[in-house]
Amino acid sequence: MKTTFIVSSMLAGAALCVNAATFYTISSVGSSNSVAFYQLSELIEGPGVGYDASAPHDQAAVGANGRAWVTNNPNGNGDYYAVAPAPVIVFDLGSDVLLTEISTWGYDTGNTNGAKDFSLRFATAAEGTGAFGTSITFNPTFEADFATTPRDSNVFGQSVTAQYVEMTITDNWRGFQGGTPGGDRVGLGEVAFAQVPEPSSALLAFSAASLMLLRRKRNA
Repeated sequence: MKTTFIVSSMLAGAALCVNAATFYTISSVGSSNSVAFYQLSELIEGPGVGYDASAPHDQAAVGANGRAWVTNNPNGNGDYYAVAPAPVIVFDLGSDVLLTEISTWGYDTGNTNGAKDFSLRFATAAEGTGAFGTSITFNPTFEADFATTPRDSNVFGQSVTAQYVEMTITDNWRGFQGGTPGGDRVGLGEVAFAQVPEPSSALLAFSAASLMLLRRKRNA
């Protein structure tokens, strides 16, 4: 019984070690077809600023205080998409990296300006931003969470190696949240890309110790 308790405790500790994600540093972000009210740079503040560095990586702040990105309202209080194109945002990861997911955090639950539906295209360092979808034809679509606090991790289902990620936001939450006003802008709290996790030294040590304790129990 004592051995089982020790093993369980060690495995629980190991699980805690791997819960926190490590995120790539995004070098820059830009958009050629949308006008920002809150700046695009707010999207890539990263761990410890835009969202908590420790799991579960809750967003540190929301759109109400400006720590988020949102477009202008080209149609007054009307539907943003009635007069403006779907915002296209390009993220530069600095070099080709292995990507398996995208994380987003919502804009502001007090209105429906938050991004809802979006698609992604990719380009390598050699291709640059003029060749999205050329060598990497993978073009996934996702629905971003309306909530502002929790991290919304969208898993690709396959891996891609790219430096540039193009996000096209095809709809906001206008009309999908009951009587909540808004939808005249498009916004997001934060965007990030988690690195593919590798077994930590702590996890490997816990696993080895657990196996040793189990063997001792069987031989006792």
